Amino acid sequence: MTYSKHDIARMIDISAVQAQSTQADVDAIIAAAKAHRFICVFPLHGFINRALDAMANEPDIMVGGVIGFPSGGELTAFKVHQAKTLTAMGCGEVDMVLNVGMLKSGLDGAVARDIRRVADAAGDTPLKVIMEAPLLTDDEIARAARLICDNGASFIKTGTGWSGTTTDHHIKVIKKAVGNTLPLKVAGGVRNLETVLRMVDMGVSRFGIGYASALNILNEVKE
Repeated sequence: MTYSKHDIARMIDISAVQAQSTQADVDAIIAAAKAHRFICVFPLHGFINRALDAMANEPDIMVGGVIGFPSGGELTAFKVHQAKTLTAMGCGEVDMVLNVGMLKSGLDGAVARDIRRVADAAGDTPLKVIMEAPLLTDDEIARAARLICDNGASFIKTGTGWSGTTTDHHIKVIKKAVGNTLPLKVAGGVRNLETVLRMVDMGVSRFGIGYASALNILNEVKE
């Protein structure tokens, strides 16, 4: 299948969510989203209002917010507060990190409750749940995928981009565990169009990508 630049842009959440991301970085992803119609922009919390103001007249571009980012280790009550705050502010989607330490400890019930409470707090706002696949074993990835699917999430997301690269193998493990139960978003290490297209063929529907790589990928699209 052939994809246009617009098709690819509508698969990309363009982000500025590193600790060192500045106001200028956020302004750059806002400008890029307006120019190329990326589906969503993700800044860190301090710049959410700036992004919302900038996108007030851009109904096809969402502003996303992160929850429990990047470790996932916060109290569930803190994550619930973030979900309620971000959705009340007007975020169109929220991306939550599950409790990685609890998952790796075998505390699946606690992980499930954490996801469910945040999903309930997010209400009708789509919730993507990040498993941080680069830190997990295959068994942990499969368990995480099932927990995400069973507890009210709208998307499975592979990573934050802070802890390494999402690989084809990670995607295969997720798909083997849960098939196409939920859409899959990949973040972490997606740098070129070939990777995007290969992962789309594997069943990925969204990508979280930083400014420079997102623009480089669009520039690779031949029209």
